[in-house]
Amino acid sequence: MNTLKNLLSIVAVFTVSLSFGQSEPSYRQNQFNILMLNPAQAGATGYNDISLLSSRALGGFTGAPKTINATGNFRVSKNFGAGITVLSHQLGPVKSVQGALNLSYHLELSRKYRLAVGIKGIASSVNIDLPSLSTTRLDDPNMSRALSTGTQFDGGWGLLFYSSKFYVGLSQPRVAKTKFLNADMSDYMSSNSFIGYLGGDFPLNRTLDIRPNVVSRYTEDSPLYLEVNTILTYDKMFDFGLSYQLNSNVGMILGYDINRKLYFGYAYSYPISALNTVSVQSHELVIRFRINEHLRSRFQGPRFFN
Repeated sequence: MNTLKNLLSIVAVFTVSLSFGQSEPSYRQNQFNILMLNPAQAGATGYNDISLLSSRALGGFTGAPKTINATGNFRVSKNFGAGITVLSHQLGPVKSVQGALNLSYHLELSRKYRLAVGIKGIASSVNIDLPSLSTTRLDDPNMSRALSTGTQFDGGWGLLFYSSKFYVGLSQPRVAKTKFLNADMSDYMSSNSFIGYLGGDFPLNRTLDIRPNVVSRYTEDSPLYLEVNTILTYDKMFDFGLSYQLNSNVGMILGYDINRKLYFGYAYSYPISALNTVSVQSHELVIRFRINEHLRSRFQGPRFFN
């Protein structure tokens, strides 16, 4: 019984960590994964875009996180937006796949300000390959089978207040807990998180803009998550930024926008915790395709969104 309890505790660490990355990712380039933070962001850009992102954290560390994410964000009409996200994430023996549909309504409060309300529907599965792990006990019956959630359905909600220069968002990307078909993990799973963030786009001169943003996450009985990014944009084309994640890592962000149609981004993070003794390699690459530029309006969001 103690062996099984210890095993479940270890698995829970992987699963909670996966859930953290699965439903509430801590990417450096949040502007390309904004629908993962808040469904109310669907349609906020005033045009359509598709983004592909690949992230590899803690390179050289066995079982390091690997993530591939595809996002489509579409302005359906003046007041409605829709978005689709597909995510594949692996952390050690834990592999997760998730697909989500995001819908939003944007209410015009005045000529300058809008309030968006969003909901999302999620279908996901989590599998833990226990037989792939090495243990000190041969033929351990607790390690002979994989754990699986099967296909589970969940939902989330979000609010967004924004203008052409700044934004404030609040969301709960997932409202239900992960449940496994062949193991009771309820005593080991933490509550789902609430996310708050704010930022803006401010010109420094005719060719240079600064785009600061802050993302915070609250989870009951868990340490505070806080991430601060500041990006400088030159001539609306070249991005250079710095990022800081509380008690976790620091990094840089680089990007190049080609004719406002095709964007390439790269981010590098260096751990400032004890993890820097085993790895200093965390990389993130992104490609974004922007279409229907003619949909832009005076409510075009600040460049956190694009």
